[in-house]
Amino acid sequence: FGLPAAIGAKVAQPEALVIDIDGDASFGMTLTELATAAQFNIGVKVIVLNNEEQGMVTQWQNLFYEDRYAHTHQVNPDFVKLAESMHVQSRRLVNPAETVDALKWLIDSEGPALLEVVTDKKVPVLPMVPAGSALHEFLVFDGEKDKERRELMRQRTGGLHG
Repeated sequence: FGLPAAIGAKVAQPEALVIDIDGDASFGMTLTELATAAQFNIGVKVIVLNNEEQGMVTQWQNLFYEDRYAHTHQVNPDFVKLAESMHVQSRRLVNPAETVDALKWLIDSEGPALLEVVTDKKVPVLPMVPAGSALHEFLVFDGEKDKERRELMRQRTGGLHG
């Protein structure tokens, strides 16, 4: 939903800086809209946070389904090449020390542009309010529990994940 909504916002407010920040799984559902942005020169900026998984689904499976993961790890296309094939400028950020330069490039670029940010895997999105819970029941990061979860994941996947 992020990219189509950002394109709509940019069309409605052409002078505004519009940045879509998407996870890789979310972006994968709407990435063909890059062609729309390119064809009509809609200067939307896209940041894709690439951790090669469906992060929110993984988190729910971790928190509520005893780390039983089903179809959350994914193989992504090369987002930089994909954007270029649609005539959209693109760049990949791997080194956090280059973040400021990469963001300046993105903001200063003419027309549509995509910045892929390669992130750590298994970074929880917290705090989070579980379904059916109230705001005062939100979940926070627990380092010890995360360590146990990662070890369990390593065991279950033969060292492939964790």
